Amino acid sequence: MRSLRSITIALILVIAAIVLLGASWALIAKNSHPRNADETWYFGPPSARWLITEYADLECPYCKAYTPQLKQWVSKQENVKLAWHHFPLDSHGRAALLKARIVQCAGYLGGATVFWQAIDQVLLQPQGNEQGLTAELQLPDVSSEALSNCTRTRLDIAAAVDRQRAEAKSRGIAGTPTLEVTDSLTGHSVRLEGPVDSAALLSVIDALAAQPAQEKAESSR
Repeated sequence: MRSLRSITIALILVIAAIVLLGASWALIAKNSHPRNADETWYFGPPSARWLITEYADLECPYCKAYTPQLKQWVSKQENVKLAWHHFPLDSHGRAALLKARIVQCAGYLGGATVFWQAIDQVLLQPQGNEQGLTAELQLPDVSSEALSNCTRTRLDIAAAVDRQRAEAKSRGIAGTPTLEVTDSLTGHSVRLEGPVDSAALLSVIDALAAQPAQEKAESSR
């Protein structure tokens, strides 16, 4: 009888160990991610035809006021997506650069939804904090410790932000926010400087949509 009881207990312990091991592997799988430091985090349908790229600085007062309005407009469009392009201005010093790294880490750790939640929360914080944030970000499935560790140690994240800033400069972009509206079907794009209202954005989209038809008509003459 004792032998049977011992076997039963041993089986229970083995099953418990297997369950715990499975839970550990599930947690590891959840926290591991194939994302890359340069990944673009879209707000809106990833397959949308129209892409609006916002070249922006998390310390820019105009970006702080305009980005929530732009996101609200994009959220009401069925075929438009928004991409954030880091352009921390030299005039805003280390604070802008550090905040860019923080939100890029948020996307790296948690994906698109977390990235845009980080953008929203950082834009609400005061300007000019050379140490980064005045309050911890509240992000789903991304701890403050993981975010801080990523920001401090991930050289590939820092390099990704630096590349985005260098690319913006090389393209002649000088201020924030600057928008670029791109037709994913044709590759045609239009650049707009400063906060742009919804009427102007729709007008640009209509003009870009008409371009292929115009080019086809001209080539057939």
